[in-house]
Amino acid sequence: MLIDSHAHLLKEEFGEELEKELKKISESSVKIVNNIGYNLKSSEEAVRLTARYEFLFATVGIHPYDIKDFVSNNAVENICSLAKNKRVVAIGEIGLDYFRDISDFGDQKKYFKDQILIAKELGVPIIIHSRDAFKDTFNIIKETGYFNGVFHSFDYGIEEAKKILDSGMFISFSGMLTFKSKEKLKEVAKIVPLDRVLFETDSPYLAPVPKRGKRNTPLYVEYVYKTFSEIRGIKLEELEKIVEENFVRLFNRSKNFINGRHYVQDS
Repeated sequence: MLIDSHAHLLKEEFGEELEKELKKISESSVKIVNNIGYNLKSSEEAVRLTARYEFLFATVGIHPYDIKDFVSNNAVENICSLAKNKRVVAIGEIGLDYFRDISDFGDQKKYFKDQILIAKELGVPIIIHSRDAFKDTFNIIKETGYFNGVFHSFDYGIEEAKKILDSGMFISFSGMLTFKSKEKLKEVAKIVPLDRVLFETDSPYLAPVPKRGKRNTPLYVEYVYKTFSEIRGIKLEELEKIVEENFVRLFNRSKNFINGRHYVQDS
């Protein structure tokens, strides 16, 4: 069973081809996809889609580039309401992004903390987006005392990885792990405990080798699995079982729908 722990299977990204893409995934070896919202509209869509496709889970939250949602909408109330859906497994993606000056960094920090506190109150994990902002990201998490979550599409080094791992959080590798230029990620992959790892596509972005230049899809998560298995010298079948256990352990609500390696009917 292949699991894509972070993808954006949404109309904004796939347009009229979304339904076709969802059908292809439903017929593939990818059995679980965590569909990630990044603003209120996409979060609502991610939740709606879980009612139609049993392989989908949803995550709801406001990306640092979409902080305007907090200003123009009652975001806290809306996210809390969405998060009560039984197929919503986390709050995210949330965090800090200093790579581009798209939203005020002070606002990013404030609303990142607010969303962590929502997750803490609800007892669900957080999916963390952090780019060029590790120190502030980790400090805010420490301030809340809530280390229940995963750094998605990890793109830092061993020093940062060790801080995350020491805190008890997970690390998720995206297609960047397959890039020749990302040797530091391969070094992190060598040391991350197997019980703290997840894989993702972040589709439609970051298509892995040998699919670079194409629109990414959860169907390509297999290349991330294969690269990690080669780095660690572990059989793919064993790795798949480990990742499934990790997914269910982190995203605790998913266990209501997954029984071992088989789906169970929603009661």
